[in-house]
Amino acid sequence: MKYVFTFAASEFVNFRQVEFYSLLELCGIQPDADTVSNPDGDCWSRPYLVVNLADDEQAKLLIKRSVLIKSAYELWCDAPSITELMEKVSELPDTLASKYLGCSNTYKVVISSANRKMKQEDKLKIIEDVLNSHRTLDAKVSLQNPDYQLNILMDYAPQNWKERSIKGDILRHVYYGRLVGSSDRRVMLNSYRLADRAYLGNTSMHVGLSGIMANCGLCEGGSLVWDPFVGTGSILLAASVWGAFGAGSDIDYALLHGMGMSPKAGQGKRIPGECLRSSYRQYGLESRYLDVIIADAATLHRLLRTPGCTEQVSCSSTSVTVCNGGLFDAILTDPPYGFRESSRRIAGKELEREASLVSQDRLCEITGLPLPLLYSDEELKDELLPVPHDLPHFPHKEAYPLSESYHDLLELAVRLLRPGGRIVFWIPAVRSIFDGLQSLPRHPRLRLLGACEQVLNGRNSRFMLVMTKLFEGEPDEIKMSEDVYFPAIKLLPPTC
Repeated sequence: MKYVFTFAASEFVNFRQVEFYSLLELCGIQPDADTVSNPDGDCWSRPYLVVNLADDEQAKLLIKRSVLIKSAYELWCDAPSITELMEKVSELPDTLASKYLGCSNTYKVVISSANRKMKQEDKLKIIEDVLNSHRTLDAKVSLQNPDYQLNILMDYAPQNWKERSIKGDILRHVYYGRLVGSSDRRVMLNSYRLADRAYLGNTSMHVGLSGIMANCGLCEGGSLVWDPFVGTGSILLAASVWGAFGAGSDIDYALLHGMGMSPKAGQGKRIPGECLRSSYRQYGLESRYLDVIIADAATLHRLLRTPGCTEQVSCSSTSVTVCNGGLFDAILTDPPYGFRESSRRIAGKELEREASLVSQDRLCEITGLPLPLLYSDEELKDELLPVPHDLPHFPHKEAYPLSESYHDLLELAVRLLRPGGRIVFWIPAVRSIFDGLQSLPRHPRLRLLGACEQVLNGRNSRFMLVMTKLFEGEPDEIKMSEDVYFPAIKLLPPTC
């Protein structure tokens, strides 16, 4: 059966294909050459997508948790113009009319358009013409509570489409069908707004993008998800909305413990108990919260070890980690890349510093011990005293180069992901010097499934990369496919 999916207006256009095929896998639907109509054309940049599915239930299941798909319709007929559509409506089988438009049914008709705002009188005229084209129409109209909703979907060319006429709008295609269901995207975007969240940071991920990452990571009930740069946990939270158990790590002690200033205007310091657990509690998801730890992502593999990991020499004479086991179903993360947050790691060498001098009262506060236990009476005559070196302290940190950061992240994914598990993460790009696939990080035991660009400004952008860990026996990935590379510029309609 043919169905029409409507996408959210020009929002994250080049993320659509990756999310769609990820949802197919989540629903256990095996795609084939006929699943998507005209997959090699510009269907992914258009507001409507025609797909072939088994039945209504499969369509509802597929779109339920989608962030980019709004609704699904059973496609009755479609045409390049209203006149041709009316001809096809008159040829619809009687079985369709008797099932949905019989005398015992009620219905209403809704018309919507993409890339053009239509006048109400124009809409009513089209609805009347289409209804009059039916050979039989015995159902009664019910605008408040109809049994079935019929939709006319108008696809107009966008303003900067190269074939657009100066004289007027161009109707590219029109679809006619029955509403099957709507996704929960609006519920998720409204219910989990960052502005309402108890625990927030300056770089908390957009709710919609977090949802896309969770879908691309195949996060579902019972999945175990890790974020090695967890921050305020906005990505983990999106995964847990769909039943996944969330855990992660971060090097920032103050952030994980809710210390310091809040990014919320007028709040000042963070309130006591402000942490990732409080966000989970806020949304009734605390049962899906595992824990977070303070750890350096560069050395995290020493803490979270997986049996069966070995070092092998690849064809390029470099050492490659191979691990046929795994702890996690998915790794979802947004590493700091220097735009708003600096990338740091524990320094490889200890930094020798002179002892800090503090007042006697401050030293008592730091140590929690009476001063006579630390210093002699002669030393206590000084106003400032050195802090003892054997006290607990934060390790010295150093800059973490991006190339090393992503190399370590992919190594971590190979060690910690189960075979078939996915890693979804972001990398920055300077658009003027970015060299496509050649600029993307890679690992021979990870297959690239999607690289989707989000333009940040005229100079910078970032890519969401989706990779899956290969199973034992699968050959190493030597070359990345251009079919999974989705830069933003390709999907923007060309200007006149």
